[in-house]
Amino acid sequence: MDATDLRIFTRLVESPFLTDERLGREVGLTGKAARLRRQRLEGAGVLAEYALHPTAPTLGRYAQTWRYRARGSLELPVPRLQEIEDLVLVRSFRPDLHVALRYARTPEPEPDPRLDGILGQPLSGWGEAAADALPDRRPLSRTDWRVIEAVVQSPRSTQASWCRAARVSPRTFRRRLGRLEAEGLLDHSVILDLRHEGGLAAYGVWLRVTPEFDERELQSIHLWDRPHWTGDPRGVYLLGCADNYSQAREIELRLGALPGVESAEPLIPAGGFFARERILGWVHEQLTVGSALELETRRSPDERARPLPSSPNRIGPSVVRRSSSIARSSGTSGSPRGGRRRKSSVSPASLGRGPG
Repeated sequence: MDATDLRIFTRLVESPFLTDERLGREVGLTGKAARLRRQRLEGAGVLAEYALHPTAPTLGRYAQTWRYRARGSLELPVPRLQEIEDLVLVRSFRPDLHVALRYARTPEPEPDPRLDGILGQPLSGWGEAAADALPDRRPLSRTDWRVIEAVVQSPRSTQASWCRAARVSPRTFRRRLGRLEAEGLLDHSVILDLRHEGGLAAYGVWLRVTPEFDERELQSIHLWDRPHWTGDPRGVYLLGCADNYSQAREIELRLGALPGVESAEPLIPAGGFFARERILGWVHEQLTVGSALELETRRSPDERARPLPSSPNRIGPSVVRRSSSIARSSGTSGSPRGGRRRKSSVSPASLGRGPG
């Protein structure tokens, strides 16, 4: 991995929707060269997963982060993780840390013992509590949810493919996606695995800080990703690189010596898990609810008060057409298309004749 590779996935971490052409312009390459480098990083497992998903409040849920000290290997048993109903994301870090993101239905979910058995020992004080209440937001339309579904399903697809999946024009797609991002309704993180990549020395460090820590101290550090802050305890996770591992170690020591830093723990990204199908299932639920609400709002107040007729009692166009065809075949229709008239068996003379 060289400096150009570093710039490529730094930009993808910041904005996973970048096209290869724009990505190439920003790093000084052609679109084709940027695509080949990106594909090499994906094939090597460095860019392990593009985890793009709606935020928890967008889905009517509460986000909560839990951290675990791994027992032994960092390898994740994916089938067992898929059984945990509210698990969205797990990111692993060398030497022995897992960070799990759950979208719970309640603000204060109980710890899941299944995660303890899979990920290891829960770390006391390392859980980020969910918000007490969901923020107010505008209701999303079915078009919004189709756009979300398209990008969650294929985060690195082309815009033409996204538009076909969402059944909208390119202009509508760009406008809707831009508004979703601007309102903070979408979240994304790239799952990295730097265990087997040579070249530049990667480093990661989690700083536990006091309230006196000055965030401006981080501006002089060359980072791949924006600083990720935690609330309880207060801390920040930093990810960057150096020319060699000796220099990376020096940076870690310098960060640990900053005023207001209580401790510095080295962490290197080592893969993870993303429950894409679960997220898509929740999006489909919102689409189903949106369809029912849209159908209801199209009905007038009088129609809403009056129940819809059941299908056996409705006389549709097909029934009317069938009745007309039966009438024509029996010769009872009075129209010219009703066929030949049947001759009457009563003669004109008999009409004037009385009985007997």
